[in-house]
Amino acid sequence: MKQRIIALIDCDSFFVSCERVDNPSLQDKPVCVMTSEGNKGIVVSRSKEAKALGVKMGAPYFQIKNSYPQMIYLPSRHQRYSEISNQVMSVIKTFSPDVEEVSIDEAYIDLTGLNKVHKTTYTDLIIKIRQTILDKTSIPVSIGLSSSKTLAKLASDKAKKTGGIFVIRPDKILETIGDENIEDICGIGLKSAKSLKFNGIFNVRDFLNQDNSQIKKLLGITGFNLKLELSGIATSVVDASPKAPQSIQDTKSFEDFTDNLEFLRSQTTYHVHNASKKLRLWNGFCSEIGIILRTKDFAVATLYSRLESATNAELQLRKQALTLLNRLYRPNSLYRSVGIELRQLTYNFETQQSLFENLKQNDDKLSRILDDLEQKFGKDIVKLGF
Repeated sequence: MKQRIIALIDCDSFFVSCERVDNPSLQDKPVCVMTSEGNKGIVVSRSKEAKALGVKMGAPYFQIKNSYPQMIYLPSRHQRYSEISNQVMSVIKTFSPDVEEVSIDEAYIDLTGLNKVHKTTYTDLIIKIRQTILDKTSIPVSIGLSSSKTLAKLASDKAKKTGGIFVIRPDKILETIGDENIEDICGIGLKSAKSLKFNGIFNVRDFLNQDNSQIKKLLGITGFNLKLELSGIATSVVDASPKAPQSIQDTKSFEDFTDNLEFLRSQTTYHVHNASKKLRLWNGFCSEIGIILRTKDFAVATLYSRLESATNAELQLRKQALTLLNRLYRPNSLYRSVGIELRQLTYNFETQQSLFENLKQNDDKLSRILDDLEQKFGKDIVKLGF
């Protein structure tokens, strides 16, 4: 099996970094990006200065506002972050076409053999990639390099504390990460870590020294593949093909708490529009839709409903979402956010049809026309009435 050389590129404090692109005066200052404005949001991105002060991810504003008076709080701007993410990914793809985007701020890149193409070492190559991204987008990134995705991920985490670059050589794995805590390995959750520790496996060295049969007994085939990955053998290749989502969720916190049903209905309509548009971009169909309400006190209530037939029609999805909202809404509650989720997704008409139903009729032409208008003239150029 040919040894792969894989890097994970991870944007540093991505939302904060995007805000600094548009407002350079924020450089070197403690900044938190929130889910919404004022005291109605929680922290979703922190600058290194904010981390140094002790601000925790997910901390509500009302709990930290008095402790960090010097902090700068900004509302999130997801559309702008997506634009900058596209710029970063475009730069990465100039080095190799084998790029797998795993999130808005992370991507694996297969560099196997590119040291010869670029006539440099792999370490110098990732240094060049990092500097090129910074020069062209002003976004700082951390890059981990190794011979499997799992090791590259672990290396990228370490790179954030070592100047942006960290390499785990396949011939020095135990020397480099042998003492790494088992719960810090991507792919091992709290339950699995507890089971491993119960069996005397506390770090990477303990894990790699176990017999394959014992690993399979504790974690199944997934654990065996993880052992191979930690040994430097890539069991998961970098896949550059986009992957259709298994579900689509769209939600956003409000600037102010509210119990206004009409406002909640308008926000639900907005989220249905965004989610169904994404579904149509994938040529997908939804068989189940849900509503998600989050109260002032962070309690979450959800309600789901199966659809009579799979569809991507915005009007049909909106009608069902608003019905669910009416059932879930409580007039004596204050809400901080509403969202929707599309589930049971299928693609390319691969859905079982009833005897009298033509599935393509659910590929809504009106919604696609509106999508085309938005693409040509801008977002919200046309609004559908209730």
